[in-house]
Amino acid sequence: MVQRLYASGDISANHALCRNITFQVTSGCNLRCSYCYEHHKSTEKMTLETGKKIVDYLLDLYEKNDSDFINQNTRAVVLDFIGGEPLLEASLIEKICDYWFAECWRRKIPLAPFTRISFATNGQLWFSTAAQHLLEKYHNLMSVTVSIDGVQELHDRYRIDEDGNGSFSTAWAAFQDGKRKYGWLNSKMTFVPGSFRYIADSIKMMLDEGCADIACNYAYEPVYTPADGRTLYEQMKTVSDYIISKQLDVSITMLDSILGGKTTSNTNFCGGTGAMMSFAPDGSAYPCIRYAPISIGEEKSKKVRFGSVYDGLYTTDAQRQAKAELDAITLTSQSEQKCIDCPVSAGCGWCSGLNYEMYGTANRRFTGICWTHKARVLASAYYHNRRYIEIGDCLPIKAELPKDDALEILPAADYEEFLEIERAALLKFADENGIG
Repeated sequence: MVQRLYASGDISANHALCRNITFQVTSGCNLRCSYCYEHHKSTEKMTLETGKKIVDYLLDLYEKNDSDFINQNTRAVVLDFIGGEPLLEASLIEKICDYWFAECWRRKIPLAPFTRISFATNGQLWFSTAAQHLLEKYHNLMSVTVSIDGVQELHDRYRIDEDGNGSFSTAWAAFQDGKRKYGWLNSKMTFVPGSFRYIADSIKMMLDEGCADIACNYAYEPVYTPADGRTLYEQMKTVSDYIISKQLDVSITMLDSILGGKTTSNTNFCGGTGAMMSFAPDGSAYPCIRYAPISIGEEKSKKVRFGSVYDGLYTTDAQRQAKAELDAITLTSQSEQKCIDCPVSAGCGWCSGLNYEMYGTANRRFTGICWTHKARVLASAYYHNRRYIEIGDCLPIKAELPKDDALEILPAADYEEFLEIERAALLKFADENGIG
């Protein structure tokens, strides 16, 4: 929203308008989710002194006005708190936020009204005294998501505690409390191959709770098969039919309208190459949490450490070189030719931190999601075309996925049904717009 409000001409020239800064307040977590990318959890915690030094560093950047990360063109800031589990350090989060707003006021820096606080929590400590105090104090400035992967059978299979017990009941109670007190209806779901069969029931559960915006995605780490793609399509087709039958006005990230064609941008999809900055508990800075020691270990992470708020950032040639290399990454530079030429590349994503973990460089793209992305393209086209025909409040989509690829995912009869709906939607659009 800030980008749109303040953009003048080329929006990329205003890339610093809104910045996301991650405070990793702890390396500990009270769950052991099976698909978690943080492979090196520990007991390390951020101190308030370190939190304040991070705030001072960020506000100093604004005042000095010589950084390409935060400067006086910056209009808004998201303070993002992560762990491990961030609510293990709820009191620290509150004190860091207190210091941020107090310093903005003292220094007469106009970022305070345009600051938002963000975190996702597993909900297990939601009802603790410290967490409740934080939520009550800052809820008007917060975007808080309780991670609920889906129906209880799914959630309790993957999101377990140290003793192997499921965490759904506590997470669900936290979600309901946030909904009742603050009107929070955020939902964040992560799916892996073994959980695909639960997708439709899980999304429908959250829709029935009143969620209008559902962030759901498949994890980037697995290598997905055409069979996984078929399951994904079938599940999202069920979701699409459900939404249309009830004429719901909702946004589901898995059904994004940008899917279907070839991307026209050569920029890097992932923000972990310069758009964000993450601070570890000791004050060290990394491109994002996915590069930090909690995720990939000390040995790998030290090569992309930008310094710290104690000894300075970008003070060595190696640190400056690491930043320059990340800043230079484009879609073309990191992608195989098949990805560059892909006719449905729009909306395809990747994680630069995962790339770095796997290959030792963020400038080489892991493509394990290929078949799920193609299935998602088909699902989004099915949804928008059916919705256009029956409700008429969106635009149709022509899925440019080659037939051979589509038939790797769908049986011939299902693909023909898909094409019939696509043809009907495009014909209706042509008739309504006088296109011959």
